Amino acid sequence: MIMFITLVFLVMMVTGSFIIMSLRFNEENVRSTDLAFMAQHIHATVIDGAFNSLDLEQSRDHEVLEEVFAGRFSGLVPVFVPSDTEAFLISAESRATLGTTTGNFAFHTSQVVIAALSGEHSFSPWTHHQNHLGQGIYWFEYAMPVFLEGSVLPSYVIYVRSDASDFNDSIGEITQTIFLGVIIAIAMSSILALIFSSSLTQNLLRLNRKIKDFKVGAGSEPIAISTTKDEIGQLTGSFNTMASELDAGMTAITNEKNKMEIIMYNMTDGVLAYDENGILIHSNYAFEELVGTKNINRLDMYEFFAEIGIDFPEGKSIDNMDDSIINLGEKYINVSFNPYKSRDGRIQGVIIVFQDVTKHMVLDNMRKDFVANVSHEIRTPLTTIKSYAETLMDGAAEDVVLRDEFLSVINSEADRMASIVKDLLELSRFDSSRMDFDFKPADLVALVKANVRQHKMSGEKLSKEIDFASNVETAEVVIDPERINQVLDNIITNSFRYSGEGAKIEVEIRESKLFYMVYITDDGIGIPKDDLRQIFERFYRVDKARSRELGGTGLGLSIAKEIMEAHGGRINASSELGRGTTMMLRFPREGEPV
Repeated sequence: MIMFITLVFLVMMVTGSFIIMSLRFNEENVRSTDLAFMAQHIHATVIDGAFNSLDLEQSRDHEVLEEVFAGRFSGLVPVFVPSDTEAFLISAESRATLGTTTGNFAFHTSQVVIAALSGEHSFSPWTHHQNHLGQGIYWFEYAMPVFLEGSVLPSYVIYVRSDASDFNDSIGEITQTIFLGVIIAIAMSSILALIFSSSLTQNLLRLNRKIKDFKVGAGSEPIAISTTKDEIGQLTGSFNTMASELDAGMTAITNEKNKMEIIMYNMTDGVLAYDENGILIHSNYAFEELVGTKNINRLDMYEFFAEIGIDFPEGKSIDNMDDSIINLGEKYINVSFNPYKSRDGRIQGVIIVFQDVTKHMVLDNMRKDFVANVSHEIRTPLTTIKSYAETLMDGAAEDVVLRDEFLSVINSEADRMASIVKDLLELSRFDSSRMDFDFKPADLVALVKANVRQHKMSGEKLSKEIDFASNVETAEVVIDPERINQVLDNIITNSFRYSGEGAKIEVEIRESKLFYMVYITDDGIGIPKDDLRQIFERFYRVDKARSRELGGTGLGLSIAKEIMEAHGGRINASSELGRGTTMMLRFPREGEPV
């Protein structure tokens, strides 16, 4: 009923609008032609007539020319201009009215006049202006530029306008008539639509209500609306058959959908599914967490490949794409392509699985680096031992002084290899959680003070000074004293090793609400900013040549880090190149070590 009434309304409105627009368009064309003709006639009568009546010298006198134009306009133009039309001759320079059929010499700022001043013929319908009596009236306006000989810009403008009020009133009466016709047509169509819907659509309305019940799960019962064999009865039978089959199918689909959603939601791998046109049809939460691409819905498959760095060779089909590993920031992601096909073997789309292999890549790189570092560290002393041993075997053993010197070097390099192996075994115990600790309450202040005292003598031999200070008298912590002494020995030894003669090492204990902090500060060579994060890595050396020369293995700080973390503490470093380094050890004040 609403559609039928709407159709009648639209037909009537479109028809009425077309009639009104046609009348307006035709009237505008007629008025435009008439006003243009009138402007041309004024041009011929006033402008051309004036030039024909003047000699060459007079025609070049601006004041004489305007006076002649004004006289001819006032004397000739009102004779042939209709009563509902007004005409004006306007000076382009001053915009003053030189001649008018109404006696009104006002300045004109109409849009058509402005357009004519720029050299364009302009027509404007339905412009609201006041007439010479001060009444607001709708006008058809036309303005024509007048170019005098040799001028580039218009010198004058002929402006004519025709009263549109009568035609506007006629359009209003026609509009009212059409509107009344629309109301009558809607009323009649409403009555007819009501009769039609009441007599023919009652069964359809009942069927519609049953369909709505079925939609919300309350309409699984067969529908018994019409027992006739007409279209309604056939529709009822078909719907009953469809409803029973659809109910069974929807139950199965819902069960499968729930299973798939649970599987997809709990997958740790990201999944994307594209159709045969490369349009995204599914993505899971793990993909968004893994890749973090926010505009994935705006990109097709190949644009997305290009954005994340997957190379898709030209001419290669999606069904034979090889798995690849891409690098996104700090993540390494393995991308595998799994096309799915229809029964006839046609590719219908592809499922792309994104697996985070960052840990595997990092561990693999660490393994490679570790093997390379261990090989390098052990090869260096082995090379030294072998070369010195070969020299002794070649006859140098006869020289007692040289032999003792070489044997001393071989013994030193063997000790260095033993130290490396010992440190490696200790790190291995940390990695396999087989390192045993003897945790017990201890006074951190007394422990650090004793360690400083032990290093004081060796510092004096090296012309280096070490001082201790604490803002607390006692600091009760639960630690393995032997292991903490190992950490302190390593850091203080490094401070001696990498600071020059006369250097000063300061050891200080401070307390906070949750921790005790031990600061070990030296004024040595310092550590570059880029190396600070890596100094706790195994075999990492800031100055590799000097570290080996001074006997470092590159494992001490790694072991210190493992020991501190086993105590639930932390070890950090801050440094400025050329001005020294500060190592900070943080110990929990309360509770057992983590």
